[in-house]
Amino acid sequence: MLVHKSASDISWLGSFNVFCMFGGTFIAGYVNDKYGPKPLVYGGSIVMLVSLFMTSLCQEYYQLFLAQGLLLGIGIASALLPAFTTAAQYFSKYRGLAMGIVVSGSSLGGVIWPIALNKLLIEVGFGWAVRIVAFIELPLLIIGCLSIRPPIQKIDHPKAKLDFSCIKNPILILLATGFFLVYFGLFTPFFYIEPWALYLGFDKNLAFYTVSIVNSASLFGRILPGILADQFGCYNIAIIAAILSGLVCTCMTKATSMAGIVAFSLAYGFTSGAIISLQGVCAAKLVPPNQFGLVMGSVMTFLSISGLVGSPINGQILDTWGYLGMSLFSGLIMILGGLVILLARLKLNKQILAKA
Repeated sequence: MLVHKSASDISWLGSFNVFCMFGGTFIAGYVNDKYGPKPLVYGGSIVMLVSLFMTSLCQEYYQLFLAQGLLLGIGIASALLPAFTTAAQYFSKYRGLAMGIVVSGSSLGGVIWPIALNKLLIEVGFGWAVRIVAFIELPLLIIGCLSIRPPIQKIDHPKAKLDFSCIKNPILILLATGFFLVYFGLFTPFFYIEPWALYLGFDKNLAFYTVSIVNSASLFGRILPGILADQFGCYNIAIIAAILSGLVCTCMTKATSMAGIVAFSLAYGFTSGAIISLQGVCAAKLVPPNQFGLVMGSVMTFLSISGLVGSPINGQILDTWGYLGMSLFSGLIMILGGLVILLARLKLNKQILAKA
């Protein structure tokens, strides 16, 4: 279907999906705070299933753009945010660990689904491969719908107009700006480590598994830093993770052997996992539980912009300056984002060694 499309056209599918997935969380956050998580999870699950079945019928690029990019992104946004906010409301002392466990599910999916889809596409073709994925998703989504429930002690949801005062917090603005910069480069190794391996001449089947290797390391990178965040502060660990991820990313082109690529994938997957799991924890630290949805949604909506344009910009840099230029740009902008998060942390607590 996409054999005649350019790499830029294909990358826009994923970028627009990320944009809708993150951008939709602002409205989802308000609905979650006002009406609770269940309407969002139920509705989002239905939308995701519909989008997958519609994707299986797609014959043209624009159809795939609407079904996979737009509809699936909206469905994920509706179901994703309540999972974050509900877990955060149940835990205060061990919130980092709880969020890490919740977010690690996507890493596990990132290990399993690429391998499963690769086999299914060969065996049954595109249409039935996507339908089988939808049928597997159905019981998983039902479990999610039955599992989601707000804390027993009901939070006093504001019934009046939407209150924007919490998102004007200078610390939150700095935090969102820092993660905004980090997200410009965050997904570069996820999207380009396999093409890099193919560029070096490695076997296609072997190169394919690099994405699963990154995601497998990211699974542990989302849980273990959550434990450290509970001990030493979520901002402190997020800063370290962003800077380390940037440094590792700049070394991508130094991985010229298969062993080197595997080592790079493991290192980057682990360091970058903490960024994804701790962004919501850092935002939730600034507000009471009844505003978790709005604040997390606001941060993720801001990140949707860099998620939308980040991959195409990196693709353009790749075409102009090659893999070295792309990895340096992605790594350095992530380091810059880590330094901006450091400013937010210092504004929160000026003591260098304090837990924050």
